Amino acid sequence: MQATPVKPAEPTAPAAPAVQVPEPLSVVWQGVEYRALRWDVHGFDLETAIPRIVAPGRGRVFDLTVLIGQGGTRIEMRVQARIANPDDPAPTRFDFVDLDRAQSEVLHRIVDAIVSQQALSLTRLLNETEQTREARKETGARMRRFRSGFQLTLAGSVLAVAGLLTWSSFSTVKARYAAITVGATSLSVPVAGRISRLTVGPGETLTTGEVLGYVRPSDFEDRLEAATARRRSLEVERAELLARRGTMAQLSDIAIADNGSDRARLEETLLLAERRLSVEQSLLAALQGNGLPTASRLRERARQEAAVLRAETDVLDVRARLATLARAETLAPLGVAQGDLRSGTATLDSVDLRLAALNEEIDHLTLREARAEFGEPILSPCDCTVQQIDRRVGEWAEPSGPLAVLVGHENPTIHALVLAENARDIDMGDRARIELANGSTLDGQVARLDYDAHWRGYAGLQDTVFAADRYARLEITPNSPLTGPVGMVAQVSIHTSNLFATAAGLVGL
Repeated sequence: MQATPVKPAEPTAPAAPAVQVPEPLSVVWQGVEYRALRWDVHGFDLETAIPRIVAPGRGRVFDLTVLIGQGGTRIEMRVQARIANPDDPAPTRFDFVDLDRAQSEVLHRIVDAIVSQQALSLTRLLNETEQTREARKETGARMRRFRSGFQLTLAGSVLAVAGLLTWSSFSTVKARYAAITVGATSLSVPVAGRISRLTVGPGETLTTGEVLGYVRPSDFEDRLEAATARRRSLEVERAELLARRGTMAQLSDIAIADNGSDRARLEETLLLAERRLSVEQSLLAALQGNGLPTASRLRERARQEAAVLRAETDVLDVRARLATLARAETLAPLGVAQGDLRSGTATLDSVDLRLAALNEEIDHLTLREARAEFGEPILSPCDCTVQQIDRRVGEWAEPSGPLAVLVGHENPTIHALVLAENARDIDMGDRARIELANGSTLDGQVARLDYDAHWRGYAGLQDTVFAADRYARLEITPNSPLTGPVGMVAQVSIHTSNLFATAAGLVGL
């Protein structure tokens, strides 16, 4: 039997070497981290062999932790591996065993990224010319100069801002306490007593004379009895005055009618007296120019002169009676009889004024008696708004103590307390930065400064803080309207340097 010749085996192409990945890789075995010299998707080579005392068994599959990369992007995986060459006395090559799909995909993606970067670098190297090389060098130099200039500019800006902030710490005064404040008045009860009723609350608007509530004094019953007695006596006086006024009005009407007839009679009498005086004066003139003065003529002339004097006296008497009648006619409508006007003489006008006053007082006393259930009313002294109520129904209140705080309609401002030694650096008009509790921020200027922390006539800022005598008080006028209610706390910083205030305003600090 002839042997069949055996074909020689065809040479096979050598296996392509695995791509070496430059990404750093470490493995953790028995709590110790070992760095890999190189690695690929099949396994890794350690820089140093694992000591024999803790090394895994040869030919045995074991679990270990693989750490790929460094910093915050480091990847950690738990994989299985074994020694690639069991006969090596100090093995450094290890192969991955049974990687799951996710682990294998992670390794292949890292390798693909490295391969694409290497291909891109090779293509760039092949396509590079002398011009592109020079352009790249110029671009690199220009970028380095730009980077250096940018770094210097950035460093200068950082230093400038740091210097500005440092200067700010020395040129800024911070207020210890600050709040939205408005002009206000303190209202107290009219008499000492117990609050029986309150008809308003904080935030309500009042008009002048409006009732806020009632207070019942301890001697309210005695006061009510006295008020009732006073009202009755005033009613008696009013009745007497009404009767007297009616009589005065009737007498005035009668006097006006009588004065009319008396005037007509006196005017007629005056006319007759004046005619008689004219006749007597004519006779006297005739006697004076008639011949030589004899004894009989002298006697006749004397009798005639006496007749002229009597006629003149009658004329003057009638004229005086007419003047008296004219005075009586003038005063008769006022209720003055016979024209007898003296100090203390009652007229219709004075009686009417007294009656009006009596009516007003009687109405007031009647209203007090009607409100006897609650006590004395507490009235608003102005057109204002209730800021706060300091007393509750049932509490005792004194006229010297506050019952409520009423604020007007002025624009609110910011009041702040700063230490007195720091206030020496503050001037009028200094810029202030205001941060309200509701989050809004605005600017303002210092409008008033006083080393007395207690200002009367304002509500909003509590100035009864500990060691208040060590503080100075500021009033800051905001540049824009305040958006918070009265009493809202705020943080205030006063810039005592105009240069810093300008710079801070430009950069928005």
